[in-house]
Amino acid sequence: MWARISGTLILVLLSCNAAAIDQIQLHWRTIESAGWQLSDVNLVIDWMDSGQSEMTLELASLQMGDYQLEKLRFSCSIFELLPAEIKCRQGQLSLTSDWFDAEAVPAAISYHFDSRDLTVSVSAFPLAGGQVHLAFHRQDSKWELSGSLTDTMLAGIADLLAATGLEIPKFDYQGSISGKLSARGDSRGLKNVVWKMQTQESGYSNAQGTQAAEALVLASSGSASPQGSDWRVQASLAARQGMLYAEPVYLEFSQARPLELTVDLYWDAGNGELLLRSMAFRQPDVVMGSLDAVWAPGADTPLRQLGLEIEQAWLPGLFETWLQPWLAGTVLEKLETAGRLQGRLKLREGRLQSTQMKLDQVSFGEPDGQFGVRALNGVLAWDNSGSVRQSRLAWQGANFYQLQLGAAELGVESDGSSVKIQQPLVVSLLDGELHVDEFELGIDHGELHWMLDGMLTPVSMQAFSTALGWPPLSGKLSGMVPKVRYEKGELTLGGVLLVQAFDGDITLRNLRIQQPLGLVPRLWADARLEHIDLETLTRTFSFGRIEGQLQGRVNDLYMEAWQLVAFDAAFETPPDDRSRRRISQKAVDNISNLGGAGIGGAVSRSFLRFLEDFPYRRLGIRCRLESGICHMDGVAPAENGYYLVQGRLLPPRLDVIGYASEVDWLSLLGRLKSITAGNGPVVR
Repeated sequence: MWARISGTLILVLLSCNAAAIDQIQLHWRTIESAGWQLSDVNLVIDWMDSGQSEMTLELASLQMGDYQLEKLRFSCSIFELLPAEIKCRQGQLSLTSDWFDAEAVPAAISYHFDSRDLTVSVSAFPLAGGQVHLAFHRQDSKWELSGSLTDTMLAGIADLLAATGLEIPKFDYQGSISGKLSARGDSRGLKNVVWKMQTQESGYSNAQGTQAAEALVLASSGSASPQGSDWRVQASLAARQGMLYAEPVYLEFSQARPLELTVDLYWDAGNGELLLRSMAFRQPDVVMGSLDAVWAPGADTPLRQLGLEIEQAWLPGLFETWLQPWLAGTVLEKLETAGRLQGRLKLREGRLQSTQMKLDQVSFGEPDGQFGVRALNGVLAWDNSGSVRQSRLAWQGANFYQLQLGAAELGVESDGSSVKIQQPLVVSLLDGELHVDEFELGIDHGELHWMLDGMLTPVSMQAFSTALGWPPLSGKLSGMVPKVRYEKGELTLGGVLLVQAFDGDITLRNLRIQQPLGLVPRLWADARLEHIDLETLTRTFSFGRIEGQLQGRVNDLYMEAWQLVAFDAAFETPPDDRSRRRISQKAVDNISNLGGAGIGGAVSRSFLRFLEDFPYRRLGIRCRLESGICHMDGVAPAENGYYLVQGRLLPPRLDVIGYASEVDWLSLLGRLKSITAGNGPVVR
């Protein structure tokens, strides 16, 4: 009613002699209507000689619900005052609030006295380091605000939303946002927000470092509706660049493989939970599927619940985009992968509840050939309900280094704590077979553990050595593999590992390996050798022929990154050896070379050069490796040294004596490699 009376009064004044009236001033202490209130309103209208009019409207405050603007000033150099409405097409707006300030911003306004329709438009309004263009329309108790943002900083918008009382995560926000949005409401407040936006170099992080994002380029459209202090959001989102980390999830995005999402979520402010009712996702050549989740940003375990359905996933895209970042710093980081898979899983309070995966021609392998599996097919299922689930797996081949394993198929059963094979597995290995009698895999408090028990039937040493790129060896290789366990990052041997090679027995005890697939694995072991046939052992190493038997021990063996660091080793002729004992001139020279002195050159300069080989009583060598130095010894003390080869009492007698008590390990290793490669000393 006030506007109608004011408009009538102004029109009456305008109908008077214009020369008699140069200015009209009106003041209202309070003007209010449903949902809004103006305080200390001043309206000034000036008439110019040209016949045009100027208007200035000032008010101390504008209150709309919980929102308040102060020191608002609107000036218009050209305005129209009609019986039914007032218009200003070229004006300037200034105002102050707790959230932003504006000065001389281009604006336009129109107001209809009868319907009380209010339309306001503002151009280049400064907001959070960028600009926003706004259009506001109000009719009765309903209003609509639309705008476009240009390079507006996310940190500033977060502060603005927090100032209005909205509960948003307390993160450190970075980057900017551009796009269009509109909001509708009435006297009771905001009804909904609709947007189409894109961010540049955006991100966030929390103080604990458990959640972060960097360099995100996001495109989004959708709508959000407040429901009390809560929010309902339905939107689409495409992530085209950057990374996101929400412990324990880590994701990376690129232009070639954007992640496209369609979500329906609910923000429960009272409980501080984000309820992801449904989310469909798609990433070209990577994965497509859906999930639902409950995420509590402020909780100790943010991911309270997750249900994931993978309709289709493709390798290597899935591995490179989603899995590889988890494996950084491990031997699995650079896996080469292929194939497809489907699956589902459920998590609750950070713990896996159930999972199922279907594998279709899945292959993976370490690029340097340490291990690999080819054409893996089957279905794996597990849950923690206590019931037993049965699955089957099959593959066309596998390898451990150059050792090729044949095709196999096995049945698997799982319960709430472990997965195990249903019956013994037999896999061809070279010209023998690997028998796996037991295999069990489990997860305890998030830690993977497994156990294996089996045996290897005889494999020819020639096939074994060829596969590993060694010089051809003779004999057979077989052995027992007693209850090998892996838990808490350490692999241990449950008993004695027996390997039959070179017509003798080799046993390993106290074997343990820390982080076997890590970058710096560590190994400890003790070994025993019994009844090793020296002729079989030396036949193919260009060492020279030695006949007889050998026994030995290796105590306190320690390796780092598969390099020898320390051990105490001794090898010698067994006391009960009744076999023929002969040693060739070439073997004599090579043994003396290892001992650092000896008789090698003397043999070729004496009458002994006419003999091809020599009988001996016993031979042996000892090396205690410590701090890169090998402390040397032989089978018995000798004058100023030690016997490496001790001859018989009867002629022709030949002794090989070592004099070097300490030898640099790398130098000794170099000599041994040179000898076994066929480049050692040769008697002429």
